[in-house]
Amino acid sequence: MSQPPKQPSLPADPQLLGLHKEFVLKAEKLALEYERKKQLEKAREVYESMVRLVPNYATAEAGIQRILGSQRMQDRKLVTVEANQHWQDSGVNLQSGMPVHTEVKGRWKVVYETGSKGIEIPKAFQQRDSRIKLGSLIGVVVNSPAELKEAKPFLIENGKNFNASKTGRLFLRMFDVDPTDNEGKMYVLVQSTFAN
Repeated sequence: MSQPPKQPSLPADPQLLGLHKEFVLKAEKLALEYERKKQLEKAREVYESMVRLVPNYATAEAGIQRILGSQRMQDRKLVTVEANQHWQDSGVNLQSGMPVHTEVKGRWKVVYETGSKGIEIPKAFQQRDSRIKLGSLIGVVVNSPAELKEAKPFLIENGKNFNASKTGRLFLRMFDVDPTDNEGKMYVLVQSTFAN
């Protein structure tokens, strides 16, 4: 049997309790006004202030969850990633710490022409993340194209969420030493609250 949620402890002093109630009522109106005007960051800040003053305040907690949910899906962009290209600019600016959801569709083929010795993947191109395989869709978040060589790529998966590690531009590509002989493309739907 689940326990009922613990009620926040309120001050015993009637005057201080009155100040708490007055703040919460005014803050609730302000947060709703910010939400109505689509100023979600400001609304979230107000709700978070309410929760700091009155922990477990259901209206404020619901407001935070509502805003986080709408922020996740506020912006969306469909990006085409060609198999035979190096890093490709998605046109999406991600915000640090903001949840990002991706949907991926499509097929591509990794093509290699070799001699009898095969191909050795250079150490500089080997990934520390064992989930990244030859032909995986990978991404990086950078602030300039010059950073692409040093950026640590991460796996982009269908239906998965990740948090942007920093604010910057999302670049995508197939993981391959030389993609120029590959075929196909992926369509990536990126959903988040984009940075300006």
